[in-house]
Amino acid sequence: MLKSEKGIGLIEIIVAMLIFAIGITAAIRTLPVSNTATTRARNLTMATNLAQQKIEELMGTPLNDANLTSGAHNDQDNPIERIFTRTWNVTDNDPVIDMKTVTVTVTYLSGSNDNAVTLSTYLTSRR
Repeated sequence: MLKSEKGIGLIEIIVAMLIFAIGITAAIRTLPVSNTATTRARNLTMATNLAQQKIEELMGTPLNDANLTSGAHNDQDNPIERIFTRTWNVTDNDPVIDMKTVTVTVTYLSGSNDNAVTLSTYLTSRR
């Protein structure tokens, strides 16, 4: 047999399997981290959408509505999808007279401390 016609030896196969095993192990170790990051991003996006939805709803509400009285308010649907809690706070005459500051906060169950989204807007009778 010519030297170039030899097959793959046992050592080459073992080295190839070792390299493959190291690669698979590294890939498998990243799965829990990527799963956690995906869940966090999904919850953050959903919380932001829920806060924006409430702000849009309140912007279409008359200023004398009960949902826009000064003070803290809770969403009647809490908890939303068993994970999210939506509240809002209304401050009268802030930053100027005849204007209201509305701050909507959505918190969600999470294993980390950054589990809340807060959005604010200003409402006036001249809309």
